[in-house]
Amino acid sequence: MDKNNQLNLAPFDASDYLDNEETIAEYLTIALKNPDLDIFLGAVRDVAKA
Repeated sequence: MDKNNQLNLAPFDASDYLDNEETIAEYLTIALKNPDLDIFLGAVRDVAKA
């Protein structure tokens, strides 16, 4: 059993929930509020994957 996944849960993937323009806009807006640019770039990657 994987010590990091003792409950055998699937990894979270935000792109699974980015299914409409309103959700995507809010997701990117929240990511932009974080001063860490990597957070925003990760959010853009999630949107592109969606």
